[in-house]
Amino acid sequence: MALLWEILQFVLRLSFGMSLAMMLTSSKVVTSGFFRVHLWVIMGLNVFGVLVIWTVGEEHVPTQHVSLLTLVIVNAIASYVGASIWIYEKARAGKIALLVVTILTLTSAYLTTVFPENRSSSETISALLEIVSSGALLGAVMMSMLLGHWYLNTPGMELDPLYKLLACCLWALAIRTVISATGSYFYVAANEVTTSWWIFVSLRWITGVAATLIMVILAQFTLRVPNTQSATGILYAATVVVLVGELTAQLLSENVLYPL
Repeated sequence: MALLWEILQFVLRLSFGMSLAMMLTSSKVVTSGFFRVHLWVIMGLNVFGVLVIWTVGEEHVPTQHVSLLTLVIVNAIASYVGASIWIYEKARAGKIALLVVTILTLTSAYLTTVFPENRSSSETISALLEIVSSGALLGAVMMSMLLGHWYLNTPGMELDPLYKLLACCLWALAIRTVISATGSYFYVAANEVTTSWWIFVSLRWITGVAATLIMVILAQFTLRVPNTQSATGILYAATVVVLVGELTAQLLSENVLYPL
């Protein structure tokens, strides 16, 4: 059941990142359907979260099981309300709804973290840095891919929002790299590491950092042609490698003080 809880944490981070990326996407250029459809996706992710918490939540967070379950239900409801607002193309209200969903999903992701009984402030900060940096990277890459796919349905849109999301990917990747590198340095300095640990850390860095960086840069160059279809294909690959990298990092960071 521990793996199921890890998946829940990952899903909530992804929900946070997706809503954050949509909040940063221009509603003046991108059609309202993009925001509506992907808020439904976030709603579905949080419905899955409700089922997981209902099933195994008491084992992992016994003292806040009910409050966490309630909060994730609210996440799903807020996502549905936000999607409904975008049906009527109310951009300002829709952006406020995205802000609410972003805050709620970030809070939920934090509350799923299993801390030791007497946690220190450094452990709290470390957990927050990991959640925010991981979620932002996942969301930026995922929404870049989905926005690229949206251009295939509405080819007349300007490319500027996609360029901006790709820039967000690079910024998120840079921040995530610094945090992970710092955490890895302190972990290696404080612990005896095994060969298997180095293998999984290498997988994390090759897929989650190096391959993601290459794919995002390739997508940027492809857009200059411009060829949104090819760029979207590259972003599909970027989504796969960043998912592998971040899942590996999350599993490595379990019960560890430092984000890896």
